Amino acid sequence: MSQPVFEKKPMTEEQPSLMARWGAGLADWSEKWFPDAYVFAAIAVAITCLAALAMGRTPNQVAVDYGKSFWNLIPFTMQMAFVVIGGYVVAVSPPVQKLVVWLAQYPKTPKTAVAYVGFVAMIASLLSWGFSMIFAGMLIR
Repeated sequence: MSQPVFEKKPMTEEQPSLMARWGAGLADWSEKWFPDAYVFAAIAVAITCLAALAMGRTPNQVAVDYGKSFWNLIPFTMQMAFVVIGGYVVAVSPPVQKLVVWLAQYPKTPKTAVAYVGFVAMIASLLSWGFSMIFAGMLIR
């Protein structure tokens, strides 16, 4: 009498859940079919130019208006840059680094880590959104 042969199945990683597979599929689809942000900006410029032309502005007037108005965005751009740079400076400071290390010890599973980082980022955003972005990125690492 021969004994049955049992094949050893190789240990595999845990199969992703339905939600994880759906999310990955949606992300892949979005990366394939959604254009870059530049395309949306170019389309918005074309729509506003066409709207200005439809309201009676000449092409020369539209071009001059765009040229004058572009430089009005510089102060806002610089403010946003300083918010992000300031957030980075605070987030990489030694006391905040110690806080990140201390906070990173609590989540034990990937799912709780995602929820935990989201929660901590929301709390940090009460101080500054620029700080929150950098802080959350460092906590993820």
